[in-house]
Amino acid sequence: MYKISTFIIKRFLPVLLLFFSSNLLAQYDAQFSQYMLNPGAFNPGAIGDGEDMTISLMNRQQWVSIDNAPSTFLLHAALPKKIGNQLNGLGLVLLKESIGLFSTQLLQVQYAYKKPLFGGLLGIGIQGGMLQQDFDADKIYIPTSDYHLSTDASIPSGSLTGKIPDFSAGIWFRQSRYYAGLSASHLLESTIKLKKGTDDTSGDSYKTYAARTYYLTGGYNIFFSNPLYTLQPSLLLKTDLTAWQEDFSARLLYKDRFWGMIGWRPEDAVIMSAGIKLPQGLSIGYSYDISIQALSGASGGSHEIFLCYSKKIETATVSKKQKSVRIL
Repeated sequence: MYKISTFIIKRFLPVLLLFFSSNLLAQYDAQFSQYMLNPGAFNPGAIGDGEDMTISLMNRQQWVSIDNAPSTFLLHAALPKKIGNQLNGLGLVLLKESIGLFSTQLLQVQYAYKKPLFGGLLGIGIQGGMLQQDFDADKIYIPTSDYHLSTDASIPSGSLTGKIPDFSAGIWFRQSRYYAGLSASHLLESTIKLKKGTDDTSGDSYKTYAARTYYLTGGYNIFFSNPLYTLQPSLLLKTDLTAWQEDFSARLLYKDRFWGMIGWRPEDAVIMSAGIKLPQGLSIGYSYDISIQALSGASGGSHEIFLCYSKKIETATVSKKQKSVRIL
C-alpha cells in the first residue's frame, strides 16, 4: 500500500498542483520556516530596522522525496539610509520558486519610511517590480490508453510565460522587547496571461491569478535572570481570505550567538531549527520540517538553509542602545 501511494504521489503531483494552483499560497508567496530571521522578505516596512546592511540567502527544498515538489531560492538585501535627518530603509528582493510544472520569478525593490514612536521604531514600506510566471506544458503527463487523447486542444504545449507589474506594502513596529507587522502582497490582484513567449500574437492564452495575500506577524523577547539566555516566541499568519496558514515558533538564544528553535504549522509540519552567528558578521541557520500530513510517509521532510551577512552602517538617528529582536 505504501509503495502504491508513493507512486501515485510522485506521478500525479504535477497534475494536482496544476489543477489546484489557484488555491495555493505558495505559487506566488514562498513559505519559509525561519521567517523570523528575515521579516523584510514579506514585509517591506521591516527593512532598514537597525544599523546593519544585510544580505540574506534562503534556500528551501520541500518534500524532498517527491518529484516536482516546491523548491525556493530567495536573495534579500536591505540597508538603513539616512537622508538629511530622515532614516529610511532600502531593499531588493529576488525570488525563484518552482512547484509542479510552474515556476515563478520575482524581482522587486523596497522602500521604508522609518520614524521613532513610543520608544520604538515604526516602519511604513512599499515594494514594487515584476512578477513572472512560467509553465512547462511539455511535462504534462498523459497516460497512454484508448481513454486519453494526447492531442486534446484544451491541453497546452511548449513553454508558456507571462509577466505582470506587482506591488506590496507593509507596516512594522518594534521595541526592544517586541515587534509586530502587517503586510499585503499582490495588491493589484492581477491576472497573468501565459503565452508562448513575447512574440506570440495569437489570441489564445492561459491564465493564472495572483491573489492578494496578507501577513500578520509578531514576536516577543523574554529575558531570564540569567542574561545568557533569551526566549523569543513568534507567530506568522498568512491568508488570501480563502485559505489560511499559521506558523508558531519559539527560539531560544544563548549568548546572543547560538539558537535552537521548535515550531508548529498546524495540519502541516513540526519544525526543528538551529543556528549560529559568527564573529565575522555571518549567520547560519538550518531547519527541518517533519511532515504531519497524510503524505508524511512519502514526503521525506523539508530542508531549509538560511545565510546572512551583516555589516554595520553608521546612522546617527538610530540609538546604539536599541536591541534588535532579530539575529542578522
